[in-house]
Amino acid sequence: MIIPLRDNAPSYTTPVVTLSLILVNFLVFGLQWLYPAGFAQSIMDWGEVPVRILAGQPIPGTNFSPAWTMLTSMFMHGGFLHIIFNMLALWLFGDNVEWLLGRAKYLLFYLACGLTASGFTIVFGYESEMPGVGASGAIAGVMAAYLIFYPRAKITSLVWFGFYSWGHLYTGRWEPHLRNISAFWFIGSWVLFELTYATIFMTKGVHVNLGTYAHAMGAVAGAVFVWPLLIRARVPPRDASVRSAKLTTPLFGNDGDAPMEEYELSPEAMATLPDLRPKISNELPFRDHMLDRMLQRGDVAGALTHAREMLDIARKQRNAHRARGYEDAIRKLESSIDKSQE
Repeated sequence: MIIPLRDNAPSYTTPVVTLSLILVNFLVFGLQWLYPAGFAQSIMDWGEVPVRILAGQPIPGTNFSPAWTMLTSMFMHGGFLHIIFNMLALWLFGDNVEWLLGRAKYLLFYLACGLTASGFTIVFGYESEMPGVGASGAIAGVMAAYLIFYPRAKITSLVWFGFYSWGHLYTGRWEPHLRNISAFWFIGSWVLFELTYATIFMTKGVHVNLGTYAHAMGAVAGAVFVWPLLIRARVPPRDASVRSAKLTTPLFGNDGDAPMEEYELSPEAMATLPDLRPKISNELPFRDHMLDRMLQRGDVAGALTHAREMLDIARKQRNAHRARGYEDAIRKLESSIDKSQE
């Protein structure tokens, strides 16, 4: 058994959406216990039942379409341990993904992953009369996005006997202990297990716990959806020109709700911007597409802020190779800004 407790990837902002989602999930869980017909019946009525949805049967006691249960089931849980472990995972990984995407896009991403997981659960478990509930599909998408952008992050976990404690076969020590496990192994092994488990039983025509389908397809949805939300929606076309001599960039994205950092660039400095990219981006010992695009459009302030943030992350992940690259990029960017202000 493995219980994640904390991670070392900084988020730099208050995770308002993540905290709100956790609050909503607990409120709905409380309403389940206050449901007139009882807790178990709340799951049967408002949970996602594939047979009922495909048959078009309305939600019991209402005239609502059963398709609404694809959404309502995302905020319901089957017990105390179910909601506690789900919300713990959302808290640990959601703040970082919220910072990466921005609040509005993060909320859209979360709902899209959850609804996609619900949709595929109906497709794969079309004969099931059992209800599926839980935020697991949406949280699996969040974890997949975290895995992509923070593979080296360390997740401090409380470990009992399990995959990460096999070494105790040699020491004879089986007591609970803390281990720092990289996100690559922690999340990657979980996603691989869920995908394999769902695939094996799906090919055999056996309908397993609907949560297995939700986990697997939520993770796939997260890996697919995070890219257009993170890059294409935030980065202008490659040939976009510098719009103003004042380069203003939000610290946490382009949502207008973050601290601002401004630099005044002289006309002479504006003329040298095309030369800045090959001196910085092309000389990095690794590829940073976001930094490259910022330099392409002359966003020196944004490039400097991004490089500082990535340097902090690299240091906390003890990635000396990336840290040296960002340190060099920061020196060059600061030098260009200093010259422009002389």
